[in-house]
Amino acid sequence: MLRLLLDEHLSPRIARQFRAKFSGSQIESIVLWEDGCLRGVADDVVFAEAHKQGWTLVTYDLATITPLLKIWAEQGIAHGGVILVDQRTVAPNEIGGLIRSLASIWNQEKNRDWTNVVIYLQAP
Repeated sequence: MLRLLLDEHLSPRIARQFRAKFSGSQIESIVLWEDGCLRGVADDVVFAEAHKQGWTLVTYDLATITPLLKIWAEQGIAHGGVILVDQRTVAPNEIGGLIRSLASIWNQEKNRDWTNVVIYLQAP
C-alpha cells in the first residue's frame, strides 16, 4: 500500500488533513516521522530509510532530488518511490490543491508497488 512521506518543507498539517479525509491512508511528515530524527538529514539518507520502511517521498525539491535519482538509477540503488511536485503545477502554499492531487494518486495507485517509481504530481 502507498505510504506517503512528506519532506520537511511540507506542513505536517497536510498529513493530518489527508488522514482525516482518507481513513486507512498512511501519510506522515518527515518533521514528525520517527520523532523527527531525519529532519535536516542528507537526501540519500532519507531515501534509504524511507525505502527500508516502505515509504514514498513527496517533495518540491526538484533541484537536489532529481540528480540523486539519476545517480541511484545508474548505480542500481532502489528507493521507495518519489512524487515530485513542481511549484508551477501546485503552489507550495496551496494545501487544498496538494491534498486533492495526492488524493487522486491515492485513489488510483494506493495498491501499486512504488519501488523505484518516479512521477510528477498533476494539478487537481
